[in-house]
Amino acid sequence: MYGIDMENILDYSSIVIIAFFALISFTLVVSAAISFGERETMAGKRLVLASLISAILAFALGYFNYQAKPAIAIILVAIAGIILYLFLKRPINRAAAVSTPQRDVDEADTIFARMRLTPNSPAWCNYYQNHPYEAEQDSKARQLPGLLSEKSLYYNPLTFSSANANFQIIEYLHGAIKHPVSIDKKEVNADRLTQYLKNWALHLGVHSVGVAELKGYHWYTKRGRGEHIGKPVNTTHKFAIAITVEMDSHNIQSAPSSSMVVESSQQYLRSANIALQLSLFLKNLGYDSRAHIDGDYELICPLVARDAGLGEIGRMGLLMTPKLGPRVRVAVVTTSAPLLVDTPSNDSTMIEFCRFCKKCAECCPGKAIPTDDMREIKGVKRWQINPESCYQYWCISGTDCGRCISVCPFSHPDNILHNTIRHIIRRSRIVARFAYIADDWLYGRKPKPKKMRGWMVFN
Repeated sequence: MYGIDMENILDYSSIVIIAFFALISFTLVVSAAISFGERETMAGKRLVLASLISAILAFALGYFNYQAKPAIAIILVAIAGIILYLFLKRPINRAAAVSTPQRDVDEADTIFARMRLTPNSPAWCNYYQNHPYEAEQDSKARQLPGLLSEKSLYYNPLTFSSANANFQIIEYLHGAIKHPVSIDKKEVNADRLTQYLKNWALHLGVHSVGVAELKGYHWYTKRGRGEHIGKPVNTTHKFAIAITVEMDSHNIQSAPSSSMVVESSQQYLRSANIALQLSLFLKNLGYDSRAHIDGDYELICPLVARDAGLGEIGRMGLLMTPKLGPRVRVAVVTTSAPLLVDTPSNDSTMIEFCRFCKKCAECCPGKAIPTDDMREIKGVKRWQINPESCYQYWCISGTDCGRCISVCPFSHPDNILHNTIRHIIRRSRIVARFAYIADDWLYGRKPKPKKMRGWMVFN
């Protein structure tokens, strides 16, 4: 009467075990279907294999009776509870770094500014006399074929011409930055203006948008290229609108082939158009503003975007967004208009993931990304790439490479499969530390670049 009915317990255990593995199998089959849809054949096959193993376990552990069956059912219920908890719990929000960067970045020190120096000009002589390491490294770069060169490794007359056209249009757009401010000022509530700007930006096609209060460390100390070279950066702007636009997944996964530079330049152009629209909108309302777009920056866009809550700065030195990782291009609009600021994401799990993954560093053709942990550089703990090594490979390939972006596990498409993984990573430091292992198993530690789309190939 008071004894334990083992037969009923075993029945309940069978239901729990079979239900658990059935759900796992279903999840794996759906994931496999998504992977095949992404043309990730290896990942799809391995997920199918995992689903078959799960089905076998459901039969082996759920059909037969054995003494440990109730214990296994309890363990599986606990695992299901942990998974559910990770889905429902709040993201871990703890600042990855609390130190404040210094405002000591001269744009002239960037590799892009140095490559625009006119040989033997006063600016050339003055800079390289005081920077012997940069003089040696830049000399090596100038002896290589160069970006979009016919002699480069991935030369393609069609795609290179497309990329060049995009960069040329951006050059034309630089003139629009100087558009005058209307003298007829409209008083607009900060909350209403902020909401309108964000919703309009999303309507225009940005992936994410945020507002940051401008800090000294956001700005370059001096300009390093163009007509303002050598001039101090002074501004009265108090706020910045940061936007990101998505780069096509397939084109990026073909990196470092020429589809990369086409996609990269296209999204630089797209972000420039949207930034200029936002800037001129504010000027028409009577508020001073400036678009910071490719080739004409007064500030460091990734730092502004980070402080606007759009992501974190990862191992490769790029902005890592929650849903697309580094597979974005960034532009910024600074303004004197009253705006409401967003809170930085403080996503320590993103930094934790980068700390252990190292996939970008191992796949970098130029060996420009560090493999060690963050270091304190000028008072700030961070990773710092070797820009000279990175750019020299650009000059060999003829493209802006993008191999680091293409292999990053956070760069996978924005869909239910990858968003679920990213969702869990944000809620567990343990998952963040080990999630890259699953990515390596599914896609390979050093995945081969995908073939370019057929219409891009030049025979």
